[in-house]
Amino acid sequence: MEVGKLTVQHRAVTGKGISRVTRRGGDVPGVCYGHGLEAPLAVSLNVKALKKAFDPEKRRNTVLELTIAGGEKPVTVQAMVWDFQISKLRREITHVDLKAIDPEKMVEAVVPVLSQGTHVGLVDGGLLSWSRHEVKIMAKPASIPTKLVLDIAALRLGDTLHVSDLPLPEGVTLAEAGKLTIVTCIAPKGLKSDKTDEGGEAVAATEEAPKPKA
Repeated sequence: MEVGKLTVQHRAVTGKGISRVTRRGGDVPGVCYGHGLEAPLAVSLNVKALKKAFDPEKRRNTVLELTIAGGEKPVTVQAMVWDFQISKLRREITHVDLKAIDPEKMVEAVVPVLSQGTHVGLVDGGLLSWSRHEVKIMAKPASIPTKLVLDIAALRLGDTLHVSDLPLPEGVTLAEAGKLTIVTCIAPKGLKSDKTDEGGEAVAATEEAPKPKA
């Protein structure tokens, strides 16, 4: 299977019974809709073939040359994996949504966030508490980054970095609130985060005094 190319089969008959038959045959049901399609098309596809078609770095953000076979004539569109369902017990993919896109228009994508540097709060025993490891962005399909890198070197005890602190490549914008927290440098148990004294000077984290016994 060539990276970026995938062939799926059109399903003329739909329903729960047909979906079960499709899964027993080793494929999963899905639907393709969006740019260039008059109406959503029910399809079936092989999950292993789908994974092989992914770019190793972009993964689900890979723009696929999707061929829909099995109809009156094959239909080829540019598409991305928009959503999928996973069974709770077996943790296997049971349904896939494929969205046909216009390569020249912005689309929403979820991109992983990686950290860079060693936070200075580590000297005081600070620990990193991550609130999210990925963010939603808007970009043209070819401009979707494989990752966003957040510099955490300046993080001290009590400091927080937000979505708005992420450096964005040209042509990429945020698709969620910039005030959302990504990571915070917290004090380990038994320590207090940095405070500010009456004179406005930062006070270093200190151990909490033991509580008196009742």
